[in-house]
Amino acid sequence: MVTDLAVIGAGPAGLAAVLAAHELGLKVTLIDERPAAGGQCLVDRPTVIHPSFTAAERQGNQLLKRLAEVVRADDTLRIRWCPETLVWHLSGDLKLALYRRGEDRGEASWSLQAQAVILASGAREHVVPFPRWTLPGVMTVGAAQLLAKRHGLIPGKRVLLAGSGPLLLPAAAKLAELGAEVIGVLEAAHPSALLPYAPAAWGNWDRFGEGWHYLWEMRRARIPYRFGRAVIAAQGKDSVEKAIVARLSDRGEPLISGTETVAVDALCVSFGFVPNIELAQLAGAALSFMPMRGGWVPQVDTTLQTTIPGLYVAGEAAGVAGASAALLEGRLAALAAACRLGHLSPAALDQEVAVVEGRRRRLARFGGMLNTLFVPPPGLAAIATDDTCVCRCEEVTAGEVRAAIRQGAVTLDALKTRTRVGQGPCQGRTCGPILARMIAQETGRSLADVGLFRVRPPVKPVPVFALAGDYSHE
Repeated sequence: MVTDLAVIGAGPAGLAAVLAAHELGLKVTLIDERPAAGGQCLVDRPTVIHPSFTAAERQGNQLLKRLAEVVRADDTLRIRWCPETLVWHLSGDLKLALYRRGEDRGEASWSLQAQAVILASGAREHVVPFPRWTLPGVMTVGAAQLLAKRHGLIPGKRVLLAGSGPLLLPAAAKLAELGAEVIGVLEAAHPSALLPYAPAAWGNWDRFGEGWHYLWEMRRARIPYRFGRAVIAAQGKDSVEKAIVARLSDRGEPLISGTETVAVDALCVSFGFVPNIELAQLAGAALSFMPMRGGWVPQVDTTLQTTIPGLYVAGEAAGVAGASAALLEGRLAALAAACRLGHLSPAALDQEVAVVEGRRRRLARFGGMLNTLFVPPPGLAAIATDDTCVCRCEEVTAGEVRAAIRQGAVTLDALKTRTRVGQGPCQGRTCGPILARMIAQETGRSLADVGLFRVRPPVKPVPVFALAGDYSHE
């Protein structure tokens, strides 16, 4: 099977890309692991655009409606929508290996040859492990937000949110709106840390407006917002029942004299986002470690093309900067792909780059401020006791990891060989950033020097029959 353009991910960046490419006459295949388009950011098949949505959400939901209309009216079959489909390999010649696991359509495995690919695979949340964080009822903030936004469900009646970053605010407001008793939002950063980053706000007043809106909703719901605090342990028998909360020093070390115990039945934690770049790694794209963009990201030019010709990256996979930036980048990447395939003149592409570059820089500057400000403070590493599980798939503890590092396993792949971390179903997506920080702390090396896990296909678990198709492995 062949296509002009394959778009991997149907969030804001993917939606903007596929519609822009369709308008220019490209044959497009849109692929997403979920049953519906929209990604983490957008609500599922909205019928009413609520006035409290952000500008990016309103624009994104309009794109969702347009996509549905275009797919229904597309009698030329220039858009192929592949939900519940996993891309488990991407080679440097832009050949994709796919697996569909949908219950309604049945399982299938096939390959797709694309002339251009836009990787819009988004990002995943980063967490800091603490004792008993594997208890039922402890989840990421994003998981709770997804339950609330897509299904109208709350994770519990008495909910505590903790971690760092702006995601805590809209999640708290949404859970309160649905009837949860949000007993508090704990931000690990101290208020004084905000001041040096004030210049990054210039030109991003809409983003601050969103923040003030959610703060107002939290105040109306009487949700306490406390800085310089974190959850350092969970307690409970069959599920979470209590959270141990501590005040933090300026470096993030828990101050034992300032601990308190809070009764909860749901605990939601998050410390920002990490770009999903595994497919870019498989394709052989060059990467750079850029903390202001969320960590490791593909190297791109002004049109978002990676070092692999025809492979573009847009949205959070190109660097964590929010939905507004993702929408801009998705369209820009689609125009660049169209130019490469002869559907748009170079002059028209250059004009588009000039138009959006200033806005992209402002959004990237603001995103960089958030990624730098709300990175997990180094002192929090101390809360993972030696019996704390850090690799949930293989049940490897912090003590086992520390011992392996002290015995010479000072890379992620060496740890993988020594302890089996990263060998489970998530393939190191959750534990990778955690382990990298542990290596850096134990050895004094930088996160850039620690590096990444080596990625091999399949990037996520698939049945054996999916591996036996016509896809050639490299």
